[in-house]
Amino acid sequence: MSKEPLIRLSEEAEEMVLEGLSAYMKEEFDTDIGNLPARFLLDFIIEMLGPHLYNQVIEDIEPWLYERFTVILEDMHSFKKD
Repeated sequence: MSKEPLIRLSEEAEEMVLEGLSAYMKEEFDTDIGNLPARFLLDFIIEMLGPHLYNQVIEDIEPWLYERFTVILEDMHSFKKD
């Protein structure tokens, strides 16, 4: 059973990335890769980088969320009746 990928791209984004990978391989390595190898390369990159990028986003958003929830809690307390 295969595990669910951590990061999913829209069809448009995936197509753009696949084209970019193919162009990069052609330009930098003079290697013309087809769609299937480009897809395998993309899957590998997502598998290797995905968890690190995901965790970085969580770490980056945590202070913002903390601040927002603190403000919300303060606002809730202002509605208390005496």
